Amino acid sequence: GAERSLAEISALLHGLRVVIFHGVGAAASLPQASPDMDRDTLLTVVFTAGFFAINWGLRILVVEPTARWALGLRRSELQKFAQSVMEALFYSAFMLIGIAVVPSQEWVWPSWKWWRGFADGGHEVMRSDLRCYYIMYISRYIQAIFSVLLERKRKDFTEMIVHHLVTVTVIYISYVYGWNRVGVVVMVLLDPADVPLHLAKLCKYTAEATGRRIWQFTADRLFEIFALVFFVTRLVMYTYVCWSAHIEASRYFPKGTPEWACVALLYTLLILQVYWFFLIMKVALKLLRGQGVDDPRSDDDDDMDAKQRSTERGSPAGVEAKKER
Repeated sequence: GAERSLAEISALLHGLRVVIFHGVGAAASLPQASPDMDRDTLLTVVFTAGFFAINWGLRILVVEPTARWALGLRRSELQKFAQSVMEALFYSAFMLIGIAVVPSQEWVWPSWKWWRGFADGGHEVMRSDLRCYYIMYISRYIQAIFSVLLERKRKDFTEMIVHHLVTVTVIYISYVYGWNRVGVVVMVLLDPADVPLHLAKLCKYTAEATGRRIWQFTADRLFEIFALVFFVTRLVMYTYVCWSAHIEASRYFPKGTPEWACVALLYTLLILQVYWFFLIMKVALKLLRGQGVDDPRSDDDDDMDAKQRSTERGSPAGVEAKKER
């Protein structure tokens, strides 16, 4: 019932607070449990609704009015600015939660610990902080799918929907079938790059609105940080995770349909990362040549408005990364 669900949510959030504020020693004594789909599905619905309300509530009631007053942004730019604010907040929060939760697990490294003993059972058992991180993460991406459908479509709409659906599926399968160790490693790797990305976009929008070069300079530097973090976490480290799930895991147990499905989905995500990095490198090359760059995902009307404002104010062309999670 409702009381049981509220008690479970309270227990999960308590586990999260313990690992964040009291460290690994205190977290070792947290309760453990296996997935329960009736219980966890209800919790996912509650968290999804909560994240959706936070996202759109803050965006409409706080961020958009403040940005309209402070920067005088037009409707399309205002929506993109508010979206980037909320994305920066969500990615930053989940990055910090992931950094607190995942390294505190005793099996986090070396990677053979992700797989040893899987055939004997027990990998599906998780500490309350890890279960909370898992359920919150999948809830966040489910609400992101709904939000993408509500927002003005960009040119990479299809890629974003595919990415979100694949991510949700990977999280679900890894949670239910005991691949949670590699699942949370993937989760913690996917978030950090998007923080400087969305901060760069906010600086770019501010530069276009104010005509001040310092904001464009800051956006360029944040983009460079984003590109470096993206390469390290999503190409180097994530590629290793794919290798481990495909090759190293086979040394410890034979794979069945769920395991091979996870491997296939992990490689699908890798293909998307390579595609997005190709776009990032195109932006980087333009920056090295001293050329202005715009966002190929924007609608044509938005592009024309941005170019017109840039001409009117003589402001430098904005830099925005050519991918969005």
